[in-house]
Amino acid sequence: MRQPLPRPSRVTALLLALLLFAPAAFPQAREVTDYRRVDLDNGLELFILENHVVPLARIEITFRCGSIAQTADTAGLFHLYEHMLFKGNRVYRSQTEFQAAMKELGVASWNGSTSPEAVTYYITVPSDRVEKGIEFWANAVRYPLLEPSELETEKDVVANEVRGSLADPSAVFESAVDKALYWKYPWRRDVVGSEKSVRAATVQVMQNIRDTWYVPNNTALFVGGDVDPGTVQAAVRRHFGNWQRRGDPWASPPPPHPAAQKDALLVYPDEQMYQGVAFVEILFRGPDVLADPGATYAADVWGKFLEDPNGRFKARIWSKVPDLYKKEYLWASYSTQRDGGYISFSTYMLVSSPKSTFERLADLKKAIAEEVAAMASDQSYFSPKDYEILKSKLADERIYQRETVDGFVSDLSFWWASASTAYYDGYVENLKRAGFPQLRKFLSDYVVSRTSVLAARMNPKDFSREQAGAEKAGFSVITRDNAFWWAGK
Repeated sequence: MRQPLPRPSRVTALLLALLLFAPAAFPQAREVTDYRRVDLDNGLELFILENHVVPLARIEITFRCGSIAQTADTAGLFHLYEHMLFKGNRVYRSQTEFQAAMKELGVASWNGSTSPEAVTYYITVPSDRVEKGIEFWANAVRYPLLEPSELETEKDVVANEVRGSLADPSAVFESAVDKALYWKYPWRRDVVGSEKSVRAATVQVMQNIRDTWYVPNNTALFVGGDVDPGTVQAAVRRHFGNWQRRGDPWASPPPPHPAAQKDALLVYPDEQMYQGVAFVEILFRGPDVLADPGATYAADVWGKFLEDPNGRFKARIWSKVPDLYKKEYLWASYSTQRDGGYISFSTYMLVSSPKSTFERLADLKKAIAEEVAAMASDQSYFSPKDYEILKSKLADERIYQRETVDGFVSDLSFWWASASTAYYDGYVENLKRAGFPQLRKFLSDYVVSRTSVLAARMNPKDFSREQAGAEKAGFSVITRDNAFWWAGK
């Protein structure tokens, strides 16, 4: 199937999580304005979001782990463990019984997801079965059977996903980019992992994950919808209150991903790309939210500025670099992460130009560098009115996310795992403080004169005509054999 022209999204845990847990199950007419937080003695954090418009409730449980907690030898095992929770526990002793229990509960929707920074499970149930739903997850996460035979079966499932990545051009491209951008610890960005590590998993390794990461003091439980807060608290204390606290798995956090030591230039001959069009992405390491929270607010404002189709940035890039595909297909963004925030510029360019694609890639990179330098030095690049309008839009987006219980829960769950609820609660107020000095510092610290990864996807026939130019410019060719960090290990 050919690659469509709208922007190919990066398949990261963050976006997977947002897609999997996007608001869909029950639209509410009113905003869910706030939540209640209750901290159990064992460290479990309970969040209750009350809205009585529809007689449904979402019960979501989230753990701060995922590929962020992996080593090179355990890459993919949090994803494997996520699968194992659906295979049976002390009450529902098989996957069949597990699924039958959900049917009996009247589950309207359910899912589980592993991302770089969280493992999350949810069900949506009729509001008169909230306690049964809470008990259901308590049995699943506290008492998984982790049967050896089921583990072997699930290894095959996950190994097939690994092999599927090898056949997926987007996964190949993005893995190669991540391997270059997160060059020192690439496994911490790889949710699927390697088949070798998946095949080597043992029941003991699964138990170690359970005992280290699936612990109450690394867990948040979200119950939202047509619920009574007192009833929810009592049910949670009954089913989770005696869950034993263990050591803090984040007592020694992993070292940060360093910026690339030098610029990386990559090209991927991809048969899914249309002839005559190349997709281009330039990435920088951005601020990590716990290490530099102030920069993340400025980054969000900056990214919103650059969405403007009639703004100075897009107009200048369009005028400086000939034969870009369309001005509206020129993007810039920042992705907030606890471990591996990144800044991305991307676009499509026409290949059929008098100037070679690889010369024009250099022109594009130079043009972006010039505009970013101008943003960091010219206070008038964005006007004070622009700042106020954009910050208001970002605040409105936060309100919009609260218009459904599902949206609010998934948003709060993400921020709990990747930052903190304090970050989430203070977001709008801190956003208001982000002005030119903060934007300048953010760009100076993370983009201006910083190392980057420049990567392009183009049709193999186009590449064959320009291969000499790619070699001359110093581009490395991405293949299925070299794209993944674990290749050859």
